[in-house]
Amino acid sequence: MFRVRFGLVLALLGCSGDATTVDAAITIDAEVPIDVEDGTPVRRPCTGNLGSGLSRSFGRLDGILVAIVPPGNGGCNADPDHVHLQIESRGDVYDVAINVGSSGTANDVHTATFDKKLPGPVWSDGWKTGSSIDYAQMGVRKADLPLKTRAEIVADLMRDLSTVNHISVFAIGYGPEGAHLVHRNDFGRDGLLITEPLSTPAKLRLFAFADQSF
Repeated sequence: MFRVRFGLVLALLGCSGDATTVDAAITIDAEVPIDVEDGTPVRRPCTGNLGSGLSRSFGRLDGILVAIVPPGNGGCNADPDHVHLQIESRGDVYDVAINVGSSGTANDVHTATFDKKLPGPVWSDGWKTGSSIDYAQMGVRKADLPLKTRAEIVADLMRDLSTVNHISVFAIGYGPEGAHLVHRNDFGRDGLLITEPLSTPAKLRLFAFADQSF
């Protein structure tokens, strides 16, 4: 954010020689759009050799997106209900599970993207805890997130992530090797998928289930 300060000093001289001085200072805070080149995407085959640096806390993982595992069955933690992202951070690869719908349900996930400033500190490689994220406090309500089918959500994610290099994810660690619950969780622990985290604004994708209200 850039801070711009304007100072205005106006001196008025009367006929009697008296002087009246008005000194007004106006401070305007404004976010100036900053578009940072994200770099050429890095893509490698997914791996089962994951890191061990995450905690079971709510936090933000900053790293480089190196693989995308679509819903299905097989290796690399693939399962029918999630798109799994493999993110390299501080030399290790971590698994992040993005829910695209519950098994047996055609559509029970609401999602949309918003242009907003990256919550928390600037992007820096690693796992960071101590933040609080609440969709409602960000000015987003359930009505702002359209209900989509599983196929639509998967297509949206694949499109969003096709050119992504740097990435940030607010999530809850499920163990030292990965994180999940990238959706509305309440209690200041709402998950976010963030692309273009080096730019202002960044691209924030929010998720919520059909039975959640906010």
